[in-house]
Amino acid sequence: MREATKYLIFLFFILSLFVGCNSADPDPDPVADPLDDQAALLNGTWILKDASSATKDGNVVSGFENITLTFSGGSKNGGNYSTTNSASADVWPNSGTWTFQNGDKNKLLRSDNVVLSISLTSTTLRTSFVVSGGLKEGNWVFDFIKQ
Repeated sequence: MREATKYLIFLFFILSLFVGCNSADPDPDPVADPLDDQAALLNGTWILKDASSATKDGNVVSGFENITLTFSGGSKNGGNYSTTNSASADVWPNSGTWTFQNGDKNKLLRSDNVVLSISLTSTTLRTSFVVSGGLKEGNWVFDFIKQ
């Protein structure tokens, strides 16, 4: 009887090792999509950093001091944007949609066919783009901070 007890304890120990050594990860972490991560950083409300943070062809442009830029619904497939207090709808339309141009997380294509190059952190956003035609034609750069 004593031998049978020792045998059962040994068998229980061996089975415990096999059950405890399960190498399969039941829920592996999904790989994050860099476009989704970038869109998540963009989502929110942005205000102009200061009065000298709106430039055209390297020259400070007044009239954009109170601009607010809001990104919403952003994902790897794009999202929406809206502005308030824009000095020109030719430069920053009141609203529209955007997508990542050619899958590049640093290029946004607005619904008015303007391509924005962006530099983004969790608290700062720099946009640079070209407006073609009209009085607002030129190379524009805006520096925003997250509100």
